[in-house]
Amino acid sequence: MASTNLKVRSGNRTVVSFDGNDIGLVQNVRTNDEYGHEPASGIGDARAVEYVPGMARHSISVSKMVLLKELVRAAGVTAENSADVLKGRVFDIVQYGVDENDILRKYTGCTFVSGDTEVVAHRIVTSNAQFMALDVSGVGM
Repeated sequence: MASTNLKVRSGNRTVVSFDGNDIGLVQNVRTNDEYGHEPASGIGDARAVEYVPGMARHSISVSKMVLLKELVRAAGVTAENSADVLKGRVFDIVQYGVDENDILRKYTGCTFVSGDTEVVAHRIVTSNAQFMALDVSGVGM
């Protein structure tokens, strides 16, 4: 009897999306969701009775990201300098399963925080970037 084994996810892809259009592909991504839990206690009691969430922080670290230059420029997403950064343009980073309709995680309202590029003789240009997102959805990971 044949059965389907779905214990491991493979064939996933992560894309950069602006206004619903894919403008890039990410090869390596690390995401972190932190909810800033703070202890809550009563007056005169030093023990925490609960940890309540505070400020949510969603960060995405990317290496080996390829952006389609023509689409990025047309969308006006890239920032040339600090004046461009102040315009506040945001985009989404979406992690798909094998099926394009299978959204595993979607980071919305992403902002470029920092990045570096290394050019080494006889090697591929390697870029790393960090982003912050306003929100996240999807529980498929």
